[in-house]
Amino acid sequence: MNPSFPSVTFPNHWTLATGLYPESHGIVGNEFYDPELHESFFYKDPKLSWDSKWWHGEPIWITTVLQNVSSAVLMWPGCSTTIHNTTPTYHVDYSDDLSLDDKVDVALNWLDIENVDERPQLIALYFPDVDQMGHRNGPDSKEVNQVISQADTMIGRLVAEIDDRGLSDWVNIVVTSDHGMSNSSLDRLIFYDEILSPDLMQYVGETEAWPLLGIRPNTSDLGIQQRMYDELALWAELHHHPHYQVYQRPDIPEKWHFSHSQRITPILAVPDLGWAFVTHSTFDIKTRKVYRPIGIHGYDNFEEEMRAIFVAKGPAFEAMVGGRGKVVQGFQNIELYEVLAGILRVHPAPNNATLHGRLLPL
Repeated sequence: MNPSFPSVTFPNHWTLATGLYPESHGIVGNEFYDPELHESFFYKDPKLSWDSKWWHGEPIWITTVLQNVSSAVLMWPGCSTTIHNTTPTYHVDYSDDLSLDDKVDVALNWLDIENVDERPQLIALYFPDVDQMGHRNGPDSKEVNQVISQADTMIGRLVAEIDDRGLSDWVNIVVTSDHGMSNSSLDRLIFYDEILSPDLMQYVGETEAWPLLGIRPNTSDLGIQQRMYDELALWAELHHHPHYQVYQRPDIPEKWHFSHSQRITPILAVPDLGWAFVTHSTFDIKTRKVYRPIGIHGYDNFEEEMRAIFVAKGPAFEAMVGGRGKVVQGFQNIELYEVLAGILRVHPAPNNATLHGRLLPL
């Protein structure tokens, strides 16, 4: 499954939930500035980030509730936000205190609600463990393999518990991710303070979209903005392997669906896979022996290492693709919302999907 661009956490979790590209649902990064609100979104600040003014579109757990189908969401980015004056039937805010097994227990408790009218028909769970370990130790590390094994055991337990309840012919399970991950390296750093002249660096201010370089000049002078773009573009033109491409917002390639929002920076430089933009003030290559995070993502969503996983089990998917053990054609993650809406028999809200709620077997 291809994530949406940029291949980072919050934009893609909201795309999975709404079927909208980030340019449409407004969560264009884990951190970004809105020039109309004159405010910044920061994903680690719940008091700020859960405000509904940031979150456009309608997530599947709101679609269900609005159509009298109950939902339950555990820690999914955006689940604590009120949309259309509505919240999920049940939800658990993000916390670092719950283990993988604790989260499975919560899901099973929801499944075990005796009153069928109160039992959620949609349950969505978020597990950040593999991603966190990948950032810390790299996607190819033994530590990541250990966490993947733990996650596999957790999923195995969930499947077994569903089977023990006699629900295997009734419950559909989807295991997916928001993006992939690549390795960073000291040899793959782009010092943009060596590219932009000192008189322009003073106008850079806070950058966005890391490891990409999103620049929103701290001046209204459009001439400064043009000069910044020109210097980045000229440097790339003059070097045989610049390891990045730079765009002004209207010219960002259409394949990324990432130009129709003021929350996207006016200048966006996209590095090659595994490369990252830094300055000498943020990273001293002479004294620091390892660049962190070791695992990194956010690149072109069509890069193989950025791809997400998609594995599904259950009667709806067997009917959709013609049996068990089928491999489906690759698809964009905007499609999942309508797939879930079809399984839940609810009418989907407007979205960017193109497959009309179906996945196609190879």
